[in-house]
Amino acid sequence: MARALAGKIVLITGASSGIGRAAALAFAAAGARVVAVARDREKLDALAAPSHDAIVSLPCDVTDAAAMEALARTVLERFGAPDVVIANAGRGVDAPFVETSDDAYRALFDLNVLGAVRTIRPFLPAMIARGSGRVLLVSSIVGKRGIPNYAAYGASKFALHGILDALRPELSGTGVSAGIVCPSSTDTEFDARKLRAGTPQRNVRVQRHSAESVARALVRMASGTRRELILTLEGKLMVVVDRVAPRLMDWILARTLVKRSR
Repeated sequence: MARALAGKIVLITGASSGIGRAAALAFAAAGARVVAVARDREKLDALAAPSHDAIVSLPCDVTDAAAMEALARTVLERFGAPDVVIANAGRGVDAPFVETSDDAYRALFDLNVLGAVRTIRPFLPAMIARGSGRVLLVSSIVGKRGIPNYAAYGASKFALHGILDALRPELSGTGVSAGIVCPSSTDTEFDARKLRAGTPQRNVRVQRHSAESVARALVRMASGTRRELILTLEGKLMVVVDRVAPRLMDWILARTLVKRSR
């Protein structure tokens, strides 16, 4: 696996913390040259400094369309078309549906959905012209089945699956492939950064994993052509139960995750 990535150019957004930071380190350890993208210049520089040029810091905000276009031009001029592009930058909202504002939806879709589009779209023509490349999106298990308090976040992650479903046939025969990774609850700064409103969701997660385990999954996905990877047994069971008995899944989620006033 490390041999397959040696010398490859891997671009990762949201690389200053959490899954993105862990992924940058994992790809660098596998011999890739990583282009690390995030808003926080100080954190990016701290990530890149000890890497002896294996990690290149390029600060940028994925919600800024013009800045992302300029970033793509810089990357293409300096490195050529990346071999792997990973759209990871994102944020969550923990709020009941009726207390989630239009502004929260707009902000979340601008970051989680349009941010991903702005990350991968500028590089596809050059990757297709070269005849090789891999695009990866970081979704969530709630992009497979919505859960209470995460209507907005889940909708943004469902959108990523829809985008890839449309993109894969368009890429057929080009040598460029696309995949998506679906973590469940991950021990990162993500929870602390979530926007919150109203009654919080119950915290009854059965299985949590580390940012490093998600990073290892991204390395595996980057080295192959797998379409989708659900990371936890909890997530896989939820998808299966929802497929065969959706009313049962509704009942389970209502009983385990919904807080009701007494």
